[in-house]
Amino acid sequence: MNNYILSFMKKIDYFFVGKELLNIIYLHDEEDNERLDHVLFFEKKNSEVVGLYIRGMNPLLSSRSVYELDDFNLFASYEKLVEVKEDIRFEIKCTRVYFNTQYNELFGLYLANADKSCSIVIAFLQDEMYVEQNCSEYEARQKLSERFPDTSLIIYEKNHEQEWKQIDLGDSYHV
Repeated sequence: MNNYILSFMKKIDYFFVGKELLNIIYLHDEEDNERLDHVLFFEKKNSEVVGLYIRGMNPLLSSRSVYELDDFNLFASYEKLVEVKEDIRFEIKCTRVYFNTQYNELFGLYLANADKSCSIVIAFLQDEMYVEQNCSEYEARQKLSERFPDTSLIIYEKNHEQEWKQIDLGDSYHV
């Protein structure tokens, strides 16, 4: 495991593993009511948030809401943003991260409860995030396959209190 992957998995551990998600917070530009597809926030228990922002190869993360401190510099482009919350309520017990085998890129993130009846898969594209709810692990791989055809991945998984383990799906595994 290289330092990039190790660093990102520590961030995922800190922000997501074992946490209870309450809401997905989508931001909309008030001027045209268009949803920003390159930024996403999750509201966690105790009113904490974690924000994800993509512009380029890898997402940035923040533990502050856009109105607390604009870590992603969104107000340089937007006058006023409106938060739209979507209820998701579940505790993260299974986490998978999908990395490119050739470059230091995070392609996707899968978060699920213990029985995987509630889940979220996020595909990180160059300038947008694709979000799908309530997918199985197989469906999450299929969603990523649609977004990244013919791309080999390294997949790591963490269940409950276990350590991260690499999922071995064969040497030439494509999403």
